[in-house]
Amino acid sequence: MMFRQIFEIAKYYRVDDWIHYLGYILISSILVSNIKLINFILSAIILAYAYSLNDYYDKKMKKKCFIVPLILYWLFVPFISYFSFIISLLFLILFTFYSWPKVWLEGKPILSTLTNSIGFTLIFVLPINSIKILLEYYPLVMLIFTLNTAAQLLHEIVDYKEDKKIKKITTAVNFGIKRSLFLFKICLLIVIFISFLHFYKFLWISISSIIFATFFLRLKKVNKKIRKKFKFFGIMVGIVYLVDILTVFSTN
Repeated sequence: MMFRQIFEIAKYYRVDDWIHYLGYILISSILVSNIKLINFILSAIILAYAYSLNDYYDKKMKKKCFIVPLILYWLFVPFISYFSFIISLLFLILFTFYSWPKVWLEGKPILSTLTNSIGFTLIFVLPINSIKILLEYYPLVMLIFTLNTAAQLLHEIVDYKEDKKIKKITTAVNFGIKRSLFLFKICLLIVIFISFLHFYKFLWISISSIIFATFFLRLKKVNKKIRKKFKFFGIMVGIVYLVDILTVFSTN
């Protein structure tokens, strides 16, 4: 019975869809030497809120499960830094507007894509804890942002028919599949360009990002299988990021 309840809770909050974003927290925490359990908990809470709120307004869920993580968030606020509070609050606002029918950024071209790419990049930024350090690692943050943008465009292209049917005007629906695929590839080219900026400091981050982007640049069409490959290889590249950062800082 207990395991069944745990499974149901994980399903309500789509844990399998967001758990890899906790890898962002691990990478950036090591990057800035700020490894704190509360950052992982805070990220899990705001991700649970975002996904459960989206499912509720998409009518995939009848229960208002998003209330629980929202309450937990405000209970944790006194224990987090001012920087983390601003970043996490911005995340909550973005994804509330993304799902809330009166604003519904999810159904607006460009904004639907940017909300996701900015929002999930904020997860990476959460442990950084100061504007000065953020500017120091700005190219790496932009790399994460561009990869998130590419991932969101891929997601919208795959869901094109379903979104068009329910009149959800995402970037892909607005521009069409061919143009959206072109935008997806532009993002990958930007990933390659940004990767060269890290070449001397984070060699394997650069190499893995270039290989990853080059692999998907050759695509002429995308489907759910390609989206799964993008996610899987993205996790593999994330592991390379982690190892590279650990190696760099252990040798300095």
